Amino acid sequence: MNPSQLPVWRDLQQHQRRLAAQSLARLFDAEPQRAQRWTREAAGVRADLSRDLIDESALASLLELARAMRVEEWRARLFNGEAINHTEQRPAWHTALRTPPADAATSAALAAERDRFLALAEQLRAGQIEGATGKTIDTVICFGIGGSDLGPRLVTEALGAPSGPKLHFVANIDPVELDAALAHANPGSTLLVAISKSFTTLETLANVRAALEWMRERALALDAARHLVAITSMPARARAFGVAAERVLTFPDWVGGRYSLWSACGFPIALAHGRARFEQLLAGAAAMDLHFATAPLADNLPVLLAALGVWYVNFCGLRARAVMPYAQRLRHLPGYLQQLEMESCGKSVDRDGAPLSYDTSPIVWGEVGTTAQHSVFQFLHQGTHACPVDFVTCAGFADSPIERERLLFMNALAQADALACGDRVLGAAQAKPAHAATHGGRPSTFITVPQLDARSLGALLALYEHRTFVQSVLWNINAFDQFGVEIGKQLLTQRLTR
Repeated sequence: MNPSQLPVWRDLQQHQRRLAAQSLARLFDAEPQRAQRWTREAAGVRADLSRDLIDESALASLLELARAMRVEEWRARLFNGEAINHTEQRPAWHTALRTPPADAATSAALAAERDRFLALAEQLRAGQIEGATGKTIDTVICFGIGGSDLGPRLVTEALGAPSGPKLHFVANIDPVELDAALAHANPGSTLLVAISKSFTTLETLANVRAALEWMRERALALDAARHLVAITSMPARARAFGVAAERVLTFPDWVGGRYSLWSACGFPIALAHGRARFEQLLAGAAAMDLHFATAPLADNLPVLLAALGVWYVNFCGLRARAVMPYAQRLRHLPGYLQQLEMESCGKSVDRDGAPLSYDTSPIVWGEVGTTAQHSVFQFLHQGTHACPVDFVTCAGFADSPIERERLLFMNALAQADALACGDRVLGAAQAKPAHAATHGGRPSTFITVPQLDARSLGALLALYEHRTFVQSVLWNINAFDQFGVEIGKQLLTQRLTR
């Protein structure tokens, strides 16, 4: 189904022309209670949509588009584990990792593998795992790239200071990252964790081999197998690589890399913060799953955010979205969301392989606040390309006993208001010269979690997952393959075999 051929698509074009003559300031004037009326909450995550360039009529048409594109049917298929990733003939059932599926056998198998990797994480945290020379493992280096790295790295840092063994992440094949991780490590007390779904990922395996060579150079008699853990969907390949069978942790092949932090790929999170907090992360995501699965479309937060995403790209012509987390611990959120959305929705053909006549994924970018205010906000306020912004912060900062956290929250609010209404928010009686004037009309969504804890973070990330999925349904594309990633790998293989 081509959404641009539906009558409601033309209705939305008319809504855009109507609202283009409006301003956000006028929308607030016409609706004094706009902030309250346009705020939604799900699983503790609150989103204030009042600064988005939208009104009730346009929203109603966006929801009509969602119904016409059968969002509710596709949502059911996602949760039922149907093969909605049709190009690879498999489900995209990452929700089953945190919301137990009805099938008892599948649920039991997932729980058993979860127990395996969480138990290993707890043993390492308790100092119960020794290397080949009898030294307790005190350093763990996790090797992955893309979804095998971005999600675990984000969550590990977002949950605050880790406990347990020293933990490092290595993704880039550039030797600098691995060299830094090995700089203060001891071969006899270091564990290498290779995270690769296929267990053929060139960067990951090349880095692991380099680390193994580093071990052998410094400890000639070292049994490297005692210092290896693999996390993969292809256990036979991991065993062939030299990983002991009991150290191979697995996850199903229907778990896509960018949706994998809820699986054994989340082992680094459990290692850094413990089993209980990892389970709280799952519980927060499950709470968002329940909301997404049951809430009416008009109150369904992932659906509303997805509808706004399509509204800005296809009707307002805004082909980028900025993500500005106002929390240093969320500094990796923009990078994580870049992959989640741009790899999922960066497609140019529909589910039947037909070329698209409309745009799909926006460019997703961002920087942590408040440092972004001193770098990119000039572009956001006065640049020629309007760009919607997601402000993401912690509601608890608003009345924090720490003054700088209160200032952080007030900065986020101030920037959102300034983008929306421009100089008007200052109440200035005299007009500014053109070079100093900011006219507003720049939309944003203000998203808060109650605290930066595991449950809230799980709900937030699941919200963005479901938002991305709904956008793919509205665009009639497959969100769960990424063949555009493969061509570079294939060309590299050709070069290596010449």
